[in-house]
Amino acid sequence: MRIGNSVPVTAPPEAVFALLNDVRRVASCMPGCVLDGPEGQDGDAWRGRVTVRVGPVAAAYGGTVRFLESDAGQRRLRLQARGADAHGRGNAEAEVVLTVTDDPAGTRLDVTTDLVISGKLAQFGKGALDAVSQRLLQRFAANLGGLLEEER
Repeated sequence: MRIGNSVPVTAPPEAVFALLNDVRRVASCMPGCVLDGPEGQDGDAWRGRVTVRVGPVAAAYGGTVRFLESDAGQRRLRLQARGADAHGRGNAEAEVVLTVTDDPAGTRLDVTTDLVISGKLAQFGKGALDAVSQRLLQRFAANLGGLLEEER
């Protein structure tokens, strides 16, 4: 399933892109996310956990996120996330492309997610997952802007 979202971020594009590439700082901006530490020796993969709620159902996933591509010229980041439900009731895999562009508010963050999901969250249709992803992305963008504002 492909999910596309776009949100404004009240910070300069260069600062947003730099923050997106800083795993330790950006993880704190993602609702429900806990970063556990690096995975492997190359520094491009990280272990973590995330809790997601869709309607009355919550799922807690543990897994990895791997940075596949970071293009500073295009301000484009591509990553892969894989996780398993903590209770063994499903899996999720996503390839995510984040693109940072100029916007009157400061920055526009476009996110395209190719998602494969099994287990209890798979019962929900694309509409419900679109709504949840948009809500999470709006909170993420607000947190990004807030963190960058604090650091000025």
